[in-house]
Amino acid sequence: MNAFIGEVRIITMLDGGNMKISDLTGLSKPITRLIEVVSGGVGAVYRPYLIRRTAEAHAYEMKVISEMLNQIGERQNLPAAYKNGPVEIWQKPDDKTLILPEVTIEDRYMKRIDYQERKRQRNIENVTSVATRELSAETDVPDEAPSEDWVTHFFNCAQEVSSDEMQELWGRILAGEIKKTGSYSLRTLDFIRNITKSEAEIFEHLAKKALQIPGGTWIISVHDKKWLEDERQIFPSYQFLLGELGIMYPSDLIFEAFSTPDGNEIALLSDDYLLLLNRGEIKSKVQLPIWKFTGTGQELLPLIRKPLDDQYLESIGMFFVKMKGKATIAKIKSRLPDGRIAYDKIKGIER
Repeated sequence: MNAFIGEVRIITMLDGGNMKISDLTGLSKPITRLIEVVSGGVGAVYRPYLIRRTAEAHAYEMKVISEMLNQIGERQNLPAAYKNGPVEIWQKPDDKTLILPEVTIEDRYMKRIDYQERKRQRNIENVTSVATRELSAETDVPDEAPSEDWVTHFFNCAQEVSSDEMQELWGRILAGEIKKTGSYSLRTLDFIRNITKSEAEIFEHLAKKALQIPGGTWIISVHDKKWLEDERQIFPSYQFLLGELGIMYPSDLIFEAFSTPDGNEIALLSDDYLLLLNRGEIKSKVQLPIWKFTGTGQELLPLIRKPLDDQYLESIGMFFVKMKGKATIAKIKSRLPDGRIAYDKIKGIER
């Protein structure tokens, strides 16, 4: 996992020490808030670092493995080898030196608990490293911090996540909640906790095509389902699956464009791009078939980066151009406080 980046290091805070969060200096407000949230959720800031550079992490890993192998060799009187994951203990068929000491049920219980808690700690640290990366470019966060109940529930969920892909997702959730408290409900955390990797991949595949229509609702345009199937491998079965999961409505809906006589422009927004639709010579409302994300689905959409798909936007624009409207693909420069958007035109869509 490539979560260990940058040069930022957090001073070690030991359990039971006298150091306080306020003693940490030289850190941005978002990173300081992250430390406070993690400290409140798991009881201490990690040692030796919140972030390790990749090379440092590997060096630390090899040191631990080396010490462990030495201990095995001395205890069992056998050579041991590390093969990029598994540890092998060698024994000749005629060698009688392998000694497996009797282990009591209490010892087995303690070893199991120790193993589980170490694994959970690694999971939490990996998730938090992702959140640190996501917050590293931020300069400020709201005064309101995530609630204690939310933090507790988050770490109870995140500690069980072991795959790199899902740790990436949980790290972005933590960063998103710090950036804007209330972004992710407890219901959404429970949903992500139970989603499978394949279900998450399908959601991500569709989410990359999500567009925001006036009013703030997020949709996928399904004006040409055959094009979506042939060119983007988006199939009706995906809508049914996400519908069963509760993150997309299970049936097709309609977005009515230019439904009022005074509306001449409509912007369909993505992360950094937009499709600007102009009424042109269109005389009546246009019905655009859509798939619509539910509230839970819309909470998850900011976690997915949406790169420019100009052919997808051009296909939607052509749907309106054929009705004598106009369409333009543009890159968003900035979003103004009053809701207006500054943009640079990329290209106009023509028949």
